[in-house]
Amino acid sequence: MSENKSNNKRLLGFLVSPVVLIRLSSILVVLLMAGHTSAYPWTSTHGLQEIQLVDSMKSVEFEFLGERSTYWSLYYGWGLLISVLLLTLAIILWLLSDLARLAPRRLGVITGIISASCLVGAYLSFRFFYIPPFLFFSAICVILLTAAVQLLRQQTMFTDVKSRNYEFSKHKNV
Repeated sequence: MSENKSNNKRLLGFLVSPVVLIRLSSILVVLLMAGHTSAYPWTSTHGLQEIQLVDSMKSVEFEFLGERSTYWSLYYGWGLLISVLLLTLAIILWLLSDLARLAPRRLGVITGIISASCLVGAYLSFRFFYIPPFLFFSAICVILLTAAVQLLRQQTMFTDVKSRNYEFSKHKNV
């Protein structure tokens, strides 16, 4: 029975390890990106006023920094840019998770910063957008914050080796 408890503890430790948490947040960011992108064209055109608004966005031109543009092109371009940035964040998170053993404290700081930006994303989604992105950003924030706390409590692999070598040499000289 105690072997089963030991295996359960190991499995639980693996499931809440910083590497798994960061990769889980990466997957959630991909799902957030897919949800955002699937909502294209990011407008509702069910009523006459909504259709007129979108048509107006597409037809009203203005000049900005010497370039002619429409509100629609800005709106559409920013929507695509958000998709690209979310995908980039997901890839970066996945790749960063490999650094958990080599530089846990540095990764903890990076993960904490990304967690804070997800908190802002959750607030902005709640305030200006919809509940699904709010829930995704909130979950990602909590998961990354959990990983950051775990990572900031760890010592680097190299520090552990140095301290073990120091302890070994100290006992050897006695």
